[in-house]
Amino acid sequence: MCNMNKINRMISKYNYTPGNSSRIKYIVIHYVGALGGAKENCIYYGGRDRGSSAHYFVGFDGEIWQCVEDQNIAWHCGASSYKHPECRNANSIGIEMCVWKKGTQTLGATDRDWYFENKTVQSTIELVRYLMEKYHIPADHVIRHYDVTGKICPNPYVYNEGKSTWDTFKKAISAKNADHETKKQVPEVWYRVRKTWKNAGSQVGAFKTLKQAKQCADQYAGYRVYNTSGKKVYVSLKLPYKVQVKTGTIPVRSGPAKTYRRVKQISKGVFEITEEKNGFGKLKSGAGWIYLKKVERV
Repeated sequence: MCNMNKINRMISKYNYTPGNSSRIKYIVIHYVGALGGAKENCIYYGGRDRGSSAHYFVGFDGEIWQCVEDQNIAWHCGASSYKHPECRNANSIGIEMCVWKKGTQTLGATDRDWYFENKTVQSTIELVRYLMEKYHIPADHVIRHYDVTGKICPNPYVYNEGKSTWDTFKKAISAKNADHETKKQVPEVWYRVRKTWKNAGSQVGAFKTLKQAKQCADQYAGYRVYNTSGKKVYVSLKLPYKVQVKTGTIPVRSGPAKTYRRVKQISKGVFEITEEKNGFGKLKSGAGWIYLKKVERV
């Protein structure tokens, strides 16, 4: 398991029942059903009584966070009725996979646009194989929350409409050469439209092509397009938008051309542009026009 990511530990004082490692017979795969990362979920479930939990959370970049000790019983697949004849909280380990969504107008459990990052999938595969070996768990005892209770979880592995499906996941954990199986997967490229990279809740779309993402961004003032690694690659053209001076000071002119008189100078601060003309932008304050090549969007 040399390729498995480090397991970060943030063990909770809450949301588990004491147990022992001899109890472990199953591994149950979940998705978090929200847009938070692995560490954030650990903090959430570790801070107070929540009535539910999981042993591990696997993040967008493949980072692994442990919230409950393996031997203890996390509350991850309990229900009033069950599909599975045997698997329960008491004999399983629960793994939550962090998840993205192409559109965030709704976050419904039955929405079909939830998806996993390739790094999340690969890291989960390695974690599962590690736990299988450690606790002698066969591949047919690695199951979905859906298989236990019928809950649509993990959503992308219930509907199986993306590149990574439950079938490919099960084949990968069963492969003799796991390193080869996980490495050969080609990372999926997504362009996400958000206000900022860190503000995942502001996301209004995720697209396979930059062109589609730009078209979406241009419908929302102040939105940007980010690539898979979180780098900003495009800023919405929609007015109004905000700018800041690149360096030094720049003149504010009475009209949209260099021939108009200077009315003042501006330097530090954020300014809102409400109109564009001849390469100049009109300031919302009414002070005048500035040359747009001297500023950058924020």
